Amino acid sequence: MAQVNYDAWPDEYEAAVSITFDDGNDTQLNVAVPELEQRGFRGTFYLSCGGDDWRARLEPWVPVHERGHEIGNHTVGHTCSRNFKDGPGATGLEDMTLEEIEADVLEAERRLGELFPRETRSFAYPCYMTHVGTGEGRQSYVPIIARNFIAGRGYGEYGFSNSPHNCDLAHLWSTPLEHMRGEQIVGLADLNLRRGRWEIFTLHHIGGARLGTAPTEFNALLDWLDRHRERVWVAPVAEIAQYLRDEVQ
Repeated sequence: MAQVNYDAWPDEYEAAVSITFDDGNDTQLNVAVPELEQRGFRGTFYLSCGGDDWRARLEPWVPVHERGHEIGNHTVGHTCSRNFKDGPGATGLEDMTLEEIEADVLEAERRLGELFPRETRSFAYPCYMTHVGTGEGRQSYVPIIARNFIAGRGYGEYGFSNSPHNCDLAHLWSTPLEHMRGEQIVGLADLNLRRGRWEIFTLHHIGGARLGTAPTEFNALLDWLDRHRERVWVAPVAEIAQYLRDEVQ
């Protein structure tokens, strides 16, 4: 029988959940934020801040930040693997150095700090990818995130969440929810509760899209969390990571 981690959490909580969103889009502002706030929940929204218009694009998120949601770091350029692209001459993480990726995330942090100041912030690896270079020269940039952020959100083995005692805060496991049915999402949340762990859910669009989650399925998760609010701690990634670093690990 798996060891249960109920004693790791504050107050009477038995488990934790963070609801995270990547890339920033209108469905997050217009659907996800109101649905979260209707139930008194706060999420983590990972925003990239590239382009000359970065400030104008991010300004609509200032009130979201001011209401207690976390605005997380998702780099300036949202660079992923060049293997997503077809044809010769493509570039991506394989062509970057550790120094270049660190400069990118620190510039993103400088920009985010102007609009969304906070003591601690978490980071999400674009496309869940944590490397630069290729072959024998491939290197992890997880240590860079560990130096500069309270936590980094990556990708996890399906069906497993984060042990409060054993997770690597710089490379937390998450579960993407695109095209997943509400019954499946709730089943994962219930499994997490029974094991006393920290589940991080990742969403992109609320609605029909390549990485979309239907509003009804999203609300199924929120309604389940609402029914179990006395047992499950729902909070942004940086807040839970700070607690684990200070009190558990």
